[in-house]
Amino acid sequence: MAYRFHVNSSACINCGICMDLCPVRCLDMTRPSGEGERGQEQELLSPTPGKSAARSWMMLAPVQVADCIGCQVCAQECPTNAITIEKSLEEIAFARRGPLTYLPPEGGWLPLDAYTRATPEEPGETPWGEGRAWHVAERKAIWQSWRSWLGERKEDLRAPCQAACPVGTNAGLYVSLIAEGRDEEALRVASESNPFPSICGRVCTAPCEDACRRAEFDLPIAIRDLKRFATDHSSNTRVIPHPTQHHPERVAIVGAGPTGLSAAYYLARRGYRVTIFDAMPVAGGMMAVGIPEYRLPRAELNRDIEAIRALGVEMHFNMAIGRDISLSQLQQEFDAVLLAVGAQRSQRLGIWGELLWEGVIPATTFLKAFNLQPETRLSGKVAVVGGGSTALDAARSALRAGAQQVSILYRRTRMEMPAQVEEVRAALEEGIALQESVAPVQLLGADGKLVAVRCQRMLPGEPDAQGRRRPEPVLGTEFDLEVETILVAIGEAPDPAFLPEGTSVGVAPWGGLLINPTTLATGAPGVFAAGDVTSGPTDIIHAAAHGRKAAQSIHAYLRQLSPSAVSELPEDEFQTASTLPSGGLITLDLRATPRAIMPLRQKDAVSNRSQEFALGLTEEQARREASRCLRCDVAYLCPSVHVVAAKEGKAAKRD
Repeated sequence: MAYRFHVNSSACINCGICMDLCPVRCLDMTRPSGEGERGQEQELLSPTPGKSAARSWMMLAPVQVADCIGCQVCAQECPTNAITIEKSLEEIAFARRGPLTYLPPEGGWLPLDAYTRATPEEPGETPWGEGRAWHVAERKAIWQSWRSWLGERKEDLRAPCQAACPVGTNAGLYVSLIAEGRDEEALRVASESNPFPSICGRVCTAPCEDACRRAEFDLPIAIRDLKRFATDHSSNTRVIPHPTQHHPERVAIVGAGPTGLSAAYYLARRGYRVTIFDAMPVAGGMMAVGIPEYRLPRAELNRDIEAIRALGVEMHFNMAIGRDISLSQLQQEFDAVLLAVGAQRSQRLGIWGELLWEGVIPATTFLKAFNLQPETRLSGKVAVVGGGSTALDAARSALRAGAQQVSILYRRTRMEMPAQVEEVRAALEEGIALQESVAPVQLLGADGKLVAVRCQRMLPGEPDAQGRRRPEPVLGTEFDLEVETILVAIGEAPDPAFLPEGTSVGVAPWGGLLINPTTLATGAPGVFAAGDVTSGPTDIIHAAAHGRKAAQSIHAYLRQLSPSAVSELPEDEFQTASTLPSGGLITLDLRATPRAIMPLRQKDAVSNRSQEFALGLTEEQARREASRCLRCDVAYLCPSVHVVAAKEGKAAKRD
């Protein structure tokens, strides 16, 4: 695949930022003194006013002179948004290069509309020569076109994968460490900003992979699977540094799910005494009672939870708010309270027969029983309604609970299922049937028991507010599917029934708690809320991020500071920055390379309800997969780049 650089000449101000930042030096703005093509007179005039207009050696706009790797650095940093990168091309023609120009004077900050230089013979080297280390500064406004020297800048530009991660994990760095065989270091990096590294290595929805630039060439890096590999190949004990200071205030957290545990982790890291109350007999929330052990082994779940407990966090189970302890009691005994109770109420199908027959069960109710009570059994034919992770977990658990046959009914297509592709693949490998574009319209029964579900075929209709085409029924396509149990997994909603009468904690019409979106504070003084109870169901990594934000706001409240004055991470929280390898050379192999596929157990493994079905990447798979990374995390350090590009079926190398 080739990339072509485009610039809007009416918006370009000839500042040279794009040329100077290009890590592979594929852009040039200099006119030749002899060899090459000399522009017409009007092309030699700069649109930048002042003395720079007389620079007859500079082009009116940058041109592409070599292979572009599609990193988008130039487009991101262009002060006038004049640049776009066209991709999916087979081949492009380049312009011819011009000579080098003069260096900037010594010292200080420089506006790059005053100086520019290309170094095409040395791709990726520091544009200003030896002893002029530099790095682009992240602009706060679109009109800014300044650059700071490396020693003056404070912010860190992030690779797309890190920017997409709700907790900011430096995926590019730990993936590169795995490629080098440094698994222990990789896990340390993966754990730095994430309270659940072991858990996320198995069940994270991996938004980092959605943003991975490798997908522009073939498929994204298997970042989540590589995190699991690092977890599996490191020691079992995770040690979290204890806080450097301690505060006398006590914080109560209601809910030991991912949001509550994350908030507890960050509050404890800041030096607060934290106590968690949960209605379940175990910690983890839906990670423990919703996600089955064959997908998230309890040893991995407890590995992260025990690390949080080791920070001094107290946990009390079988303690339901509104039943065993009241909100007013927590307000009296603690300096701040965080409500992170999740979304526990299952949505109904809203069709005839739903309340008449035995055998209609919320998927979350079944999963709680399956995960907490080993004797939980199902028999006969089971249908699961829904296409998310809960639906897939329920279907695969039903098979392990003894169901003779399991079918998933989803009103959209397989490609539109919100469940992860890997979950769907595993379900199909296990023998679960997927009925696409099908919706239940009626439940049929006899003698008080469910015997069949009447379904109707669906076709995509007009797009809804989110751009998804709304399924519409096709008349005359009804059919009956024989089932004895139907598990409903079409979503969950918060249940605010635990709130005392007369509370100032507000409730939205859909059941969620009302909060200040900036501080997460409710209407009651000192009471905060976060996670699914404020937003509806989310995934683990987003819940962890919301818990961290809650900890930040509670810290600001207890210290009587503005939330904007408090960093999201504790002051002593350490994050390893990406650095260039020795020699400063990065190799990017742009040839189409297959993504590693997670090995699975054989179908008969479903007879063991606790055995992990995904085997994990082999060492050979992991090293090869990690080597596919384009190292976007170090692109801003301007390394020397060795590109291996596929041209006409053969590998072409260029330094």
